[in-house]
Amino acid sequence: MIKIINLIASGGEMVQPQLYNEVLVSYDIADTRQRTKLFNKLKDISLTAIQKSVFWGHLNRAEEDSVKRMLKTYCAKTDKAFITRVKLSEQIQQNNSVGYEKQNFPKQFVNYHVI
Repeated sequence: MIKIINLIASGGEMVQPQLYNEVLVSYDIADTRQRTKLFNKLKDISLTAIQKSVFWGHLNRAEEDSVKRMLKTYCAKTDKAFITRVKLSEQIQQNNSVGYEKQNFPKQFVNYHVI
């Protein structure tokens, strides 16, 4: 059974619950092997590398928790890393960036179906 849940916003319009959040993941890992492993894992979960050690994309809560575990796994005590929820797509749309194209940062998550 599939349930469709609609929420009513303060203005009275119907809105869908937000299942995916826009996130930014950044890391500074000294060990090349560990850094490469993390890079590949983040690509595997459909995050986009927007700089060498910075990823952006849409993740659900479970995927966010998975990334947190990855960061703990691949970072040594002297390394640094974080994941944070952002509204980067809005910033790009407002031309608050240099070198990034608006179409590379869609505001909403696109569902893909595997056939």
